Amino acid sequence: MKTKLELLREFYNGKWYALFVTLLAFLSHLTGYDIACFLIMTATLVVGCFIAYDFRFAMMPFLCTVCFVTVEHTPNHPSFSDYYAQPLQLTTLIIAFSLILIGFVVFVIRNRRRANSFSWKGSFLGLGILCAALCLNGIFNAAYSLQNLAYAISFPLTLLITFVLYALFVHFEDGAFDHFMYCLVMAGMLIVAQLLLAYVTGVVRFDENGTIIKETVVLGWAVWNSFGGLLTMLIPSCFYFAATHRHGWIFYGLGLLEFFAAVLSQSRTATLVGAAILLICLVTVCFFGRNRKLNRWITLGLVVIGVLGVVILWDKIVGVLQNFINYGFDDNGRFERFEAGIKKFLEHPVFGAGFYDSGILDTSWEIRVYPYLYHNTIIQMMGSAGIVGLLAYLWHRFCTVRLVLRKPNLYKSFLAMGILALLAFGMLDVLFFITYPLFYYSMMLLFMEKSGEEIQ
Repeated sequence: MKTKLELLREFYNGKWYALFVTLLAFLSHLTGYDIACFLIMTATLVVGCFIAYDFRFAMMPFLCTVCFVTVEHTPNHPSFSDYYAQPLQLTTLIIAFSLILIGFVVFVIRNRRRANSFSWKGSFLGLGILCAALCLNGIFNAAYSLQNLAYAISFPLTLLITFVLYALFVHFEDGAFDHFMYCLVMAGMLIVAQLLLAYVTGVVRFDENGTIIKETVVLGWAVWNSFGGLLTMLIPSCFYFAATHRHGWIFYGLGLLEFFAAVLSQSRTATLVGAAILLICLVTVCFFGRNRKLNRWITLGLVVIGVLGVVILWDKIVGVLQNFINYGFDDNGRFERFEAGIKKFLEHPVFGAGFYDSGILDTSWEIRVYPYLYHNTIIQMMGSAGIVGLLAYLWHRFCTVRLVLRKPNLYKSFLAMGILALLAFGMLDVLFFITYPLFYYSMMLLFMEKSGEEIQ
């Protein structure tokens, strides 16, 4: 018979702890007690650090800690609240994150002899070169400030530390691959649930014509474009299970639900990229995987139902899509940003102008968490980090493509679709330069690399 400690370790390593953290993040929005819910997660996470042998238990806390931030308390749009900067809340959060850091140190010390071997080559080398180049952004610009370095340091803190911790302390031979995919599915469902809650509770508002007011489609921790883009990254994880596991039809439905939520985000980029990723996923599940025959019938049935639904519900569909119709192909100021980025690159071609010398005047942006970004990954690398940053990024992209093509398998392919969504989204938005998606990105790269070694 298993001891209580063994049962507790199983709870942490399994789906139930991940689900527990997901529910806490949703409750923070449902109740408004974001710090209280976060402290509960912190307490359980620290306990896990003292008893677990496998770092997979920390996946959901890594992926969705930011999701505890509510609309009322966000330092960003729409509230611009100083709630988290108040002495009591700030002290509480500092103590909580300090305990988490101590817990991680204890975990590493306890499990140092169980650590996996680590390769400095492959994905890690590409990430390291990219992070080093980013830390040099704007270094010789007369307008250089330490803000550039402070912001750039967030990249190695998220990309490299996440990669190393999970590479060393996850037992990949023991169900870790599917566990990571389950965490991605649950993260997507968390975003869907928080978005639906925002619609139900009146956070999302409608004008007198019944059109969704796009600026109100917010979750606190993210606005429409940010969480919409993240949803497009998570859609393929649902279809991985739809292709390969029993009851895959359930995950097929969850994938469609995530795409529907991306449409509800009112982000044109998320809808466009999400539609392309959804199409790739549908083709894949219809021709690959153990459930391909069933998935063909499901897809055919959904096409018929979809056509009938469009005919019957046309007016309601137009209402949901009215913002897309109104905006059409308007660039929403993106071309101006692109031109500003290219101009800064020409002025500072080697190391760029830095992230905090964008060349665009927007006084309202001074109170935001992130610098003013160009809404295109390539132009951002050029304008902010110059040719050094661009070459580092292109080398990293080469490493990514090589990783995808080497020892291909279905698991790796679905993770690659998630990364493809991030890269496509980055051509028109800033998702690659926001901190929290980088946790997902780093883990996706790691599990793609390990899947080529472990999954035959």
